[in-house]
Amino acid sequence: MSRKVSDAECSLRDLSGERWIRPEGQRQAPGERTLIRAHGGGGNSNNNNRPSAAMATAAGGELERAARRQFQGGDNPRFIYLLATFAALGGFLFGYDTGVVSGALLLLKKEFALNELWQELVVSATVGAAAVSALAGGLLNGCWGRRPCILLASFLFTAGAAVMTASGDRYTLLTGRIVVGLGIGLASMTVTVYIAEAAPSHLRGRLVTINTLFITGGQFVASVVDGAFSYLERNGWRYMLGLSAIPAIIQFVGFLFLPESPRWLMQKGKTQKARRVLSQIRGTQNIDDEYEFIKNNIEEEEREAAGGDTVLWKMITYPPTRRALIVGCGLQLIQQLSGINTVMSLNYFYL
Repeated sequence: MSRKVSDAECSLRDLSGERWIRPEGQRQAPGERTLIRAHGGGGNSNNNNRPSAAMATAAGGELERAARRQFQGGDNPRFIYLLATFAALGGFLFGYDTGVVSGALLLLKKEFALNELWQELVVSATVGAAAVSALAGGLLNGCWGRRPCILLASFLFTAGAAVMTASGDRYTLLTGRIVVGLGIGLASMTVTVYIAEAAPSHLRGRLVTINTLFITGGQFVASVVDGAFSYLERNGWRYMLGLSAIPAIIQFVGFLFLPESPRWLMQKGKTQKARRVLSQIRGTQNIDDEYEFIKNNIEEEEREAAGGDTVLWKMITYPPTRRALIVGCGLQLIQQLSGINTVMSLNYFYL
């Protein structure tokens, strides 16, 4: 691929953004991709060459961007965003099911004559079940894979919503809240891992943020639904708690057609399937470098694990990861100590 411009030549050594101007008379290196080829007889003055070099740089930048779009299948591949959106529905359900109870309890305490102890149980049972499920989520992710865990979480969300909607007594209602909590814990452990492992490096941060956006979006939608059905004193709470089944079913159906994480497949030795999945996710992009990077990274992790040191110990002893760990855990600690969960779940006490 070449194009003639002024008395300079701009070559793209790779697709990572490195660009340089070849002085006149320098021979092309073997195997190098040339985007811009100079005319045969360039001028001898450096002052005359400077505008030409600037023009070549600008033209080379345009061609570089075009080449990157061609080899990477575009800067914003639709399939990646579709995959991240379906996965982030788990975050939406997380926010919805933790936020909707605050409005539903205004009607539930009248429907089932709930005293303060039972009101606290209905709220805290979901959080407690989520904590237990999150602890087991790491083991399940390693054994079953990310995709089956998200499917299981979708099933738990749907089943919990059905149980709560059909509940005729406080015990059935409590059971439904526990089932939903199991789905919340499993989804919170799996969704971000799945998105991070499937996303390309230049989109990873943006796509992982979608899950956080969906969590707060779920809380917002829960408040709107609470307000919309609060006027139905008889069965309004059934609509509030049951509507969470809709995004859960959408996520379940969507993940029947979405692939497993390529990194998990490679960890389990399914290299050929991992290559096919990676090629499907990346589209027209050349995946050889990324495939080798993931493979080498997994092999390095296995060698380190064989040495006997735990991952947590390595994170603590390695300064860059230790700083990131302190910042991340500190932010989580501050968020919890601020009492935002109490405000979101128990604000009905102040109404």
